[in-house]
Amino acid sequence: MLQTRSADIAVIYDSEPACNAVVSVLSGYFAFREIPLEKYANGGSPDTTLNIFCASMDDKAAIGQVKKAIKICQGEILFVLPTHNSDNISQLRQHSKADYFLLPLDAEKFREAVKSALNRPIEKSWSALEPAKRKALKSAVVSFEKCFDQVANGEPIPMDDIVSSCQHIREAAELGGLDSWINALDDHHDYSFRHSMFVCGSLTYFAQAIGIRGAELDQLTLGGLLHDIGKCRVPLDILDKPGKLDRRQWEVMKQHPVHSQEIMHRENDMDADLMAMAVYHHEKLDGTGYPKGLSNGQINDHVRLTAIADVYSALIDKRAYKGSMTSEMALEIMVTLEDELDMDLVHEFRSFTLDKG
Repeated sequence: MLQTRSADIAVIYDSEPACNAVVSVLSGYFAFREIPLEKYANGGSPDTTLNIFCASMDDKAAIGQVKKAIKICQGEILFVLPTHNSDNISQLRQHSKADYFLLPLDAEKFREAVKSALNRPIEKSWSALEPAKRKALKSAVVSFEKCFDQVANGEPIPMDDIVSSCQHIREAAELGGLDSWINALDDHHDYSFRHSMFVCGSLTYFAQAIGIRGAELDQLTLGGLLHDIGKCRVPLDILDKPGKLDRRQWEVMKQHPVHSQEIMHRENDMDADLMAMAVYHHEKLDGTGYPKGLSNGQINDHVRLTAIADVYSALIDKRAYKGSMTSEMALEIMVTLEDELDMDLVHEFRSFTLDKG
């Protein structure tokens, strides 16, 4: 979900305890730079998406520097105050409406706030896209977040919202241009959303291009968006881990298709083929996949397509422990996976992606 990228964040400090707490929570998850408040206020403002002020706000000099810094600040703002002090909070509210946190930090909540702040300008940038793509992305980010939150809390999948978003995604796919879809999502800091939209987009755009229509296209789009729904039950310290998973963590992560099956079984009239896309997209033709070790004829075409979209999306995506790769590089790797993926579909997908994506 979270991953290290270029230095999107400035940690601006005059409070060492607050700065140290912020650095500890951000390290490994985000790239950032530390800047003394005095230097920042006197013209040392970097071009960063998010500015986190670790300020004491307890004397006139500090308040004056914060005031100067806010005026030159171009990006999003968060504050971290060293203690719960009503005077500090009152002073802050006179100069900024930005969200604030108090020590000790709740690491998970703080990282979520940072992620949301980093995503706001990315989501605003979607306004420059073609109307159909803009509508699809803005609808999907809301419905996906609602879906993950509700299901994680034991509530049903909000199918009406998800189905509506999928309709917008299909309308966007009619315009073609998978590359522009991927590029619009590439810097989004919610990994689960980004990956699911990569997979959903790859499936829908490809299916549309090869002539799939009607109920089958509807199912592929819906299956792509929900293919990793079981990850909402994976502990965040594993799901959000910036580095590679160890053996124990990997075994926990591999349970997400099982969680998907349990979640979908609760739904009334959930289509079996749709469920198969979520449960079996990590199966391999040679029987070495998971969770069931299915092989060859046990894996239907919709699952095979989902597996291709999932592998492609994982290869082109950026993570903390690996850089992204070009479509060409990803597809060159995929054509070597003849024991795992359906090569007829891979070659067709390759032609579509390189020639029409």
